[in-house]
Amino acid sequence: MMRRLLVIAALAAGCIGCVERRMTLVTEPTGAVAYYNGREIGETPVTFNFTWYQAADISFVKDGYRSLRVVQPVKAPLYQRFPLDFFAEALLPFTLRDSHTFTFALEEETDADEGELLERAKAMRVKVSPGA
Repeated sequence: MMRRLLVIAALAAGCIGCVERRMTLVTEPTGAVAYYNGREIGETPVTFNFTWYQAADISFVKDGYRSLRVVQPVKAPLYQRFPLDFFAEALLPFTLRDSHTFTFALEEETDADEGELLERAKAMRVKVSPGA
C-alpha cells in the first residue's frame, strides 16, 4: 500500500503545471535603459520574466532623449483568473506561456529657451507660495 502511494505521489509531482510569463519592452529608438517596478532590467529591446499581473511601473532613460515613465496595465489571460488559475498553476501536465510586448516612442530632448524656463520658474514659484 505504501509503495502504491509513493508511485502515485511521484507521478503527480511530474504532472505539475506551470505558467511562464514573459514581457518584452521595445523603444523607438532602441538602446534605452529600461526599469520595471524600479529595478533595472537592461537595454531595449529587452525580454524578461515577470511574476504578477499588475499595473507595471515602467521607465526608460536614454541620453539625448526625454526620460519616459508609464504605468502599463498587464492583463491576465482567462486561465490566470480565479478559479481557473489553480488548474493552470498546479494541475496541468504542461507549461502555458503568456507573452506581452509593449512598444514606446521616446522624444528627443531639445534645448529649452532661457526666457521660457524663467517664466515657468516664476509661475511655479507663484503656484507654490501664492502669498510671496
